[in-house]
Amino acid sequence: MVSLNDTLVVDAVSHSYNLSPSNYRVAEQAEPVARNGYGLESSMPDKYVRTEETFLDDWQLADTESTLFQESATDFSVFHPQTIMVFEDGLTSYEKAKQFVKRNPNRGAALAGIDPIGMDNPKEELTRQVEELGAHGVKIYPSYWEADGTHRGFRMDDPETAFPLWEHAADLGLDVVAVHKAFPFGTVPMKPYKVDDIEEAAISFPDLNFEIVHGGLTFAEETGWQIMRHPNVYINLELTLSEAVTTPKTFADTMQELLYAGGKQAIDKLIWGTGAPHFHPQLLLERFWEFDFPEMDGFAGTFTITQEDKQKILGENFAKAHGFDLDELRAQTEADESDGEVADPWSTTNFEVATT
Repeated sequence: MVSLNDTLVVDAVSHSYNLSPSNYRVAEQAEPVARNGYGLESSMPDKYVRTEETFLDDWQLADTESTLFQESATDFSVFHPQTIMVFEDGLTSYEKAKQFVKRNPNRGAALAGIDPIGMDNPKEELTRQVEELGAHGVKIYPSYWEADGTHRGFRMDDPETAFPLWEHAADLGLDVVAVHKAFPFGTVPMKPYKVDDIEEAAISFPDLNFEIVHGGLTFAEETGWQIMRHPNVYINLELTLSEAVTTPKTFADTMQELLYAGGKQAIDKLIWGTGAPHFHPQLLLERFWEFDFPEMDGFAGTFTITQEDKQKILGENFAKAHGFDLDELRAQTEADESDGEVADPWSTTNFEVATT
């Protein structure tokens, strides 16, 4: 196993999908999401690819926990309930988030999951989830669906639907608003997945940090200029990190585009997130830790990405963006960790490997 030099590893995105066809609410949208997800996993090395039957099923919370805390060097994770309502339970249910927090008090937290268009009273629902989950932030999606499959886009800078919710989030003392961007769900317009609606929200609510999830997968250059200009805008590398495994040159190019505007200082705005167990977290950890970045070109000159920079991305930047004390986080996770070796991929779960 690769040695991470006692690096604190915080996975800012974990899930527990229910991809079973019985969970499809709008089948013509849900099925492509499920199939695309399995297609992405199939691009991983053999021992990290699960069987199609295992993948397209209801993932149990215990398997997410085992993948994170027994099969990888992850110390702490933020669980994201989801509101992708082409699935009956939103894809990852709120009940799973409640159980994750209850079962992992020292190694886990959760964001609230809000549908600002489909919910009758999203502010009231946000208050309830903050009280029940102890949520320190909220997760939003740019696409929402009616029961008949009709798509509705959502903008982060909408003065009628978005700004009242951000004001309420600030009043509740939340630290972060995480928004899925860059990677569209199903046959939907690409426009809501762009990042041009982030900056007006960030300017208007300086006490909130805005986290662009899947940042850089598309619109990397524009995203890079946003994190350079706005102190409260961060990038979560979930899904983008898979390029380090599948297309290393593309990953290096993506990081170049994300960091060009801000240079070395922009590294402080990048947050580790794997979406575990969609991708196996240990695979991404090892590939990223060993990744040999070329010399990077910045607007103000060239720079290198060091192991110390990687440590920032793996955990230190998360603490700043999500309002955690780094020393306290390290102490509470160490107190709850076992001294055992990291187990083989999928060996402690009910998932089955496609090839052996």
